[in-house]
Amino acid sequence: MPKSADQVTFDLKSLKVGEGWYIVVTYPSGMQEHIPGFHSVEEAEQWLSGKGRQTWLRARGYAV
Repeated sequence: MPKSADQVTFDLKSLKVGEGWYIVVTYPSGMQEHIPGFHSVEEAEQWLSGKGRQTWLRARGYAV
């Protein structure tokens, strides 16, 4: 049975060195994972609101 995605949080962060953005994912257990490689905040927001987030969650066994 798929796990619920409701308790997984996503936070946008800018790189401290250089330019770009990444997303910090926090699981219900408190463990965190980083998703790097976004060139702008708009690109990261688009990933979060689109199929990128859904596909990422499904690949990890979460229902969306």
